[in-house]
Amino acid sequence: MKMLVGLAALAVAGGLTAAICLAAGSGGTDWQASCRAAPASTAGKHSGAVAEARKALLSNGNDPRLEIEVADLDACAVEVGWKADQPQPTASVVKLLIALDLLDQSGVPEDSEADAVHAMLAASDDRVASRFWQRLGGPAIVRRQAGKLGLTHTSPPADPGQWGSTKMSPEDVVAVYRNITSGRSDEERDFLTEALESAPLNAADGFDQHFGIPRAFPGTVWAIKQGWGTSEGRRVLNTTGLVRTESRTFAVAVMSTWDDDIDVATAAKALTAATGALKDSLAGTGKLA
Repeated sequence: MKMLVGLAALAVAGGLTAAICLAAGSGGTDWQASCRAAPASTAGKHSGAVAEARKALLSNGNDPRLEIEVADLDACAVEVGWKADQPQPTASVVKLLIALDLLDQSGVPEDSEADAVHAMLAASDDRVASRFWQRLGGPAIVRRQAGKLGLTHTSPPADPGQWGSTKMSPEDVVAVYRNITSGRSDEERDFLTEALESAPLNAADGFDQHFGIPRAFPGTVWAIKQGWGTSEGRRVLNTTGLVRTESRTFAVAVMSTWDDDIDVATAAKALTAATGALKDSLAGTGKLA
């Protein structure tokens, strides 16, 4: 089995009703939000957005499967949901759980260890992730964080060494971002989000990780964790993260798998289009300036 690799922490969002005053990746954004409890369901609120997102994937064939959750972390309400309770291979989105577990066990890291965690989150460095995975107990990381955060659709990989085959639902990924924005100390939150805001165009393995949220929401402030790779014969592409408008903070998780023979660039373009459909619908006024 191939290990799912890449980045997957995505800052993503809908409800974009106004121009954004800060540039993406600029750093220094205060991502604190007030949504601690599970957000209220608004099933069917943006059914048109879901239909457009699904169309973007289905038009490319290769048996695409899509799951979505977009939550307003200020109103504490789900804006868009589609199969949000369905587990999906995470690829590098699991690096969020690794980072949270490290903070729980030893606090905010310093010096070279801080640099290593930053590289794992921002550049999605797989070597760093593998080192922390082994050090912290591998699958035990997933079980601890699932229990602490109430992640009911999250499970460790069948093969303990394949951290990228951890499974999470979009609903659970959003719960992780809720914990980061409302359940952590200022120091912990700033440490994590500064890394997620700093995700470069090319990851440590050279992969273009600005598919999905960054390209779907140009000009917005985001903090992302992306994921890509293969698992159980399926191509995996996930875009997740936080997106800030002038007045709101959103958590976004758009997760997809395809037949493994799909061209990666084609799948990334389709997932970006699907994510963009969510923005256009929630904005209500078309493209952002």
